[in-house]
Amino acid sequence: MALQKLDFMPGINKENTPYSVEGGWVDSDKIRFRSGRPEKINGWDKFYANQLIGATRKLHVFRTLDGTIYVAIATNEKVYIEYGGTVTDITPVRETQALSGAFDTTAGSAVITVTDVSHGADDGAYITISGAATTDGIPDTEINAEHQITVIDADTYTFTVTTTASAGVTGGGGASISVEYQINPGAKDGVFQFGWGTGPYGSGTFGTPRTSSNATLHPRTWSLQNWGEDLVMNYHGGAVYIWDATTPLVRAVQITEAPHKVNNVVVTKDRHLVCFGCNEPGTANANTDLDLMRVRWCSQEDYTAWDPEITNTAGDNLMTNGTEIMAAGNVEGQVIIWTDDAVESMQYIGPPYTFGFQKVGSSTGIVSPDAWAAYNNTVYWMSDDGFYIFSGGVGAHACTVNRFIFDNLNINQRRKVFAVLNRDNHEVTWFYPTDDVEDTSLNGAITATDTSITVATTASFLSSGYIQIGSELIEYTGKTDTKFTGCVRGTRGTTAAAHADEAVVFDPDNKTPTEPCRYVTYSVLDKLWWVGRMERSAWTDKGALGNPIAATAEGYLYNHDVGNDADGDPLVAYVESADFDIAEGDNMMFIHRVFPDFTVDGSLDLIMRSRYYPLSPQIKEVIGTVTSATTKIDTRIRGRQMALRIQSDSLGDYWKYGATRIDQRPDGRR
Repeated sequence: MALQKLDFMPGINKENTPYSVEGGWVDSDKIRFRSGRPEKINGWDKFYANQLIGATRKLHVFRTLDGTIYVAIATNEKVYIEYGGTVTDITPVRETQALSGAFDTTAGSAVITVTDVSHGADDGAYITISGAATTDGIPDTEINAEHQITVIDADTYTFTVTTTASAGVTGGGGASISVEYQINPGAKDGVFQFGWGTGPYGSGTFGTPRTSSNATLHPRTWSLQNWGEDLVMNYHGGAVYIWDATTPLVRAVQITEAPHKVNNVVVTKDRHLVCFGCNEPGTANANTDLDLMRVRWCSQEDYTAWDPEITNTAGDNLMTNGTEIMAAGNVEGQVIIWTDDAVESMQYIGPPYTFGFQKVGSSTGIVSPDAWAAYNNTVYWMSDDGFYIFSGGVGAHACTVNRFIFDNLNINQRRKVFAVLNRDNHEVTWFYPTDDVEDTSLNGAITATDTSITVATTASFLSSGYIQIGSELIEYTGKTDTKFTGCVRGTRGTTAAAHADEAVVFDPDNKTPTEPCRYVTYSVLDKLWWVGRMERSAWTDKGALGNPIAATAEGYLYNHDVGNDADGDPLVAYVESADFDIAEGDNMMFIHRVFPDFTVDGSLDLIMRSRYYPLSPQIKEVIGTVTSATTKIDTRIRGRQMALRIQSDSLGDYWKYGATRIDQRPDGRR
């Protein structure tokens, strides 16, 4: 018979059954579509070798007047600035206290107890001590440093040093102790609150804790904006801070004239610092209530002037469409504001009102403060149940993987969803957390004694826990993108064993993922969607740098679009087609030759999954390995329908699909 070309419609379609999407692709990972053809994406390596403290939630790249390129890194615990390969902690100081004789020690213990009445620190907060004297045999050099504390009560806390105390003292440390309290760390994860008063009155038995609730504690998210060459920062619900680029080693300081409770900030093109969801400005109003729908802005060019006067442009506005401002962002001469009910445009109009507000859409919502990206005057964003665009007006954005995404979205962690723009490839990508840990597979066989286990991906698995392969349970203490590390084999009464390449690896405890572990990408040029698995907690396009930078919740930063591997490990990538008829699908067919068509470095594997009927089980048929020298592969495959899977899992692999052909003839079952 004539050769049959395996030419598929571009993009991933998961909205229908595999057979009804005949002629298309239905699943993918670590690939992109370029000119309608799938190809493996580039890899990544470490941007900064050391692990940072906290889960990174925001990255921001900018250049100062002297040409220095900075990367701002905001985690749930810290804020850092990177430049020239050096990372500096610029986390703001909440307050500084002068103490005298505040340290208590216990003989043989390295724990120091500090007494500071109404210290205001949360458990896990960071302090920096200076001026303390050697205490009970503990050197002053160990005490005068940064420490993470454990809170005992409102007046006391502890920290741990290296040297143990000699005899135990009360009132040690000397008379000149200075303690800098950094801003308290924020929540890493979103948590539903279960308790009284979280729902309508009468919805449960009075005095009984509720078992469900709509009240959520949000993970800490950040706004990072440039005020000229300086950096303005604000965490959700906190104060507004500024870091001065002329003194890069000095911590950020609070703008005390601004509101002290703010959910989001934007610096407009006309040089106004705008607060979205905020209380009244100034230190005197620090404890006033946060108004979720209030917008306030400083006078033009002066972030210390917030009281409206005839001689300045400061002002405020109460939004009326919705109950909470969810997000705001600069977009080509205007600020787009998302409330929980509407989308509004905020534009500079000059005196006397400074800004004008216009509703441009309704009932769209946005899933998180960072779930939007703008490209060529069009804004793309993700809501709780779909995608939308704004280009003069708001409209729903058709998506061929919509159900797949939102049926698996982890609602509790949705504030971690973020969008990223890749200008070089004209793509918008959303990273999001899922409800379930997805299975992975071994990338290479392992022995019964291996303590580092390489897999296709660790995305969605917790940072430590248990995995299961066959009947063996394995405890792991860490992970990278492609490895489980610190593995203890044969736990919980199971027996350590060898396992074959591609053996299924799964979570025996059925934990719920907490970090963004899946992504969906939209190609603006080709109007295509595709999906994949990768665990990232923040991302920024390359900006002034040569490559995009991304972060993980484990505290590592990576250069992306570098080489073909995952920080020195194989980058497993695949794309899989829907079922397609062989010939007309009315006869059993025998495929005896395959003619691959690829651009390839290294190698890739071709796999066919055949069926006798649309609902019969798939039979996996490994066709063979393709290199740049492969001209044809002889096969013995039978079926009426088949699906093609292209996969690579070795170091250095890169490929782009062309139009593979198969040679078949009518045949019966074996």
